[in-house]
Amino acid sequence: MEKRCQCELPYPPVEVTCPDPRWLPPLRDLYAGQHSELSAIAQYCFQSFVLSRDHGELAKLLRSIAIVEMHHLEMLGRLICLCGGVPDFAGGSPRRWWNGSCLNYRQDLCGALAASMADETAAVDAYRRAACLIGDPKIQELLRRIAMDEELHVRLLREALAQCGCPRQQG
Repeated sequence: MEKRCQCELPYPPVEVTCPDPRWLPPLRDLYAGQHSELSAIAQYCFQSFVLSRDHGELAKLLRSIAIVEMHHLEMLGRLICLCGGVPDFAGGSPRRWWNGSCLNYRQDLCGALAASMADETAAVDAYRRAACLIGDPKIQELLRRIAMDEELHVRLLREALAQCGCPRQQG
């Protein structure tokens, strides 16, 4: 049975109270910065491919998390448009184009899971910080809801680490 990789609460509508280009840098960082949804999607896909031969169920979990991250990317792209920006693949400020060097290419099971868990823990903090920086209550609500999914991903990865016999990780 596949684990649910998205928390039970519905997402609020993707809306802004008042479009403001000041909100673009933090949204772009979440969208396509070095530690972003785009990076998470690519990293989970990579991990699912390299781990699938020996760890099929875990590979399915990683693909499922990637799909949730794709939904986050889509919502952030729509927010960027609503704030007057273009959802290209360059992070916030300064603008830096996303590339594959943003990923952690660990191929060992414990190292890959630990890296992703650390990234998810950082994502929770990044979403909370962005919600505090952005002065639009509708955007704040959506960012806080996405952070809840990232918290779930931390828990799922922590469980996977324990089930695989990996050393206990912080986070």
